[in-house]
Amino acid sequence: MATPEPLGDAPPDPALAQVLEQLEAGEGDLVARARESLEQTLQGLKLTPEEEHALADELRQLRELSLKLDENKVEIAAFGMVSRGKSSVLNALLGQDVFKVGTTHGTTINRVARPWEQATFDRPGLEGARLVLVDTPGIDEVGGEVREVLARDVARHADLILFVVSSDMQRVELESLSQLREAQKPIILVFNQVDRYPDADRDQIYAKIKDERVRDLVRPDDVVMTAARPDPYKVKVQHPDGSITVEWERPAPLIEPLKARILDVLEREGKALVALNTLLLAGDLHDEIVKHKVRIRDDVANRMIWNFSLAKGAAVALNPIPVADMAGGLAVDVAMIISLSKVYGIPLTRHTAASLIKDMMIALGALGAVEVVTRLVASGIKSSLAGLTVLSGGLAIPLTALGYGAIGLTMGGTAATTSYVLGHGAKFYLQQGCQWGPKGIKTVVHQILAEAKADSVIDRLRDDLKRRVVR
Repeated sequence: MATPEPLGDAPPDPALAQVLEQLEAGEGDLVARARESLEQTLQGLKLTPEEEHALADELRQLRELSLKLDENKVEIAAFGMVSRGKSSVLNALLGQDVFKVGTTHGTTINRVARPWEQATFDRPGLEGARLVLVDTPGIDEVGGEVREVLARDVARHADLILFVVSSDMQRVELESLSQLREAQKPIILVFNQVDRYPDADRDQIYAKIKDERVRDLVRPDDVVMTAARPDPYKVKVQHPDGSITVEWERPAPLIEPLKARILDVLEREGKALVALNTLLLAGDLHDEIVKHKVRIRDDVANRMIWNFSLAKGAAVALNPIPVADMAGGLAVDVAMIISLSKVYGIPLTRHTAASLIKDMMIALGALGAVEVVTRLVASGIKSSLAGLTVLSGGLAIPLTALGYGAIGLTMGGTAATTSYVLGHGAKFYLQQGCQWGPKGIKTVVHQILAEAKADSVIDRLRDDLKRRVVR
């Protein structure tokens, strides 16, 4: 587990510190700049209608970030292991039992959010802020892979994290806290259920957590003790008739220190938190969208290359005229590369596509020459076989058909393989912004051919071609 820089008296995260300095210097409207950055991010994606449909969820999240900026919404998410009192802490902050509390595993199984409306009424600097408290599943749920994914997603959206413990910390808690720290969000560690300890034990555990366990992860001022839902105790109640009964009474929660710390952090960093975290999340979403877009376009391009390769192979296999054969094959390759260029949003002209094919055929060397020679020679043989059929009055049809088919499939297989390599070479070229990169065209083309052979692509192409031609 990587050890972060010590945080004992460290300043805020550098990116956040820079934003805070800009705020103090009055350098423009931070929220407006964040919103402008979001708009530029959306406009720069340049998605097709099909890609927009496939990426609808990510785009929705990206657009919702603008709404978050408009509403100045701050999400405060509680994390921790089961039975540490996460839900109780949030209920105590709200002053009412809203979040479900339980002693068994799985009480909280989904992300639950509630507005914390009364928190900012008397706090200058937080006017107009909309605070939201978020409860999450326990990080140690048995079989809770889905819940852990949900927790990570909430952490990603959170502006402030409350990490709740109720004793000296376990290894899984320290690992989870370290992972959350990497999210670059402010963290307040909540030592809850302190009412269950004698004063000396409580102070010893508190000191150990603050000075040893989380010294490199959480600032000392951000380690706060609470008793969100103190255990009830028995009290004797004397009634007007003089009778006495024993009843259970639950003390008032110890929550004000945590509330004050949360509001101090938000008052100091609130605007910067919302703007910075919005931009951090927008950056993550942008990266996900770009990766997903690349996968979508790759899938489309791969299907396109395969279909064009088979179309060229079939045309070559069935055409007995050498010149028309080669001209038709070139036309298919040009059409394929133009179509690929549209997939990647870099439209090429027919002249540019033909020039690209020429350069790749030269780089291909032997295979390119083999295709040309094979097609010229084999097409001549095919023409001769066709002539033999005519001269023999049809008597040589079975033999001619057998030879014609074998030669045609050989030619078609070679042509399809060449198209496949040309198509993937063009795809690489377009993905790199119309350049070959440090490897150079020859290395790229031969690497594609080697991978096609290793993955049995050539055999699959010939099998598909055979089914298409012979049926």
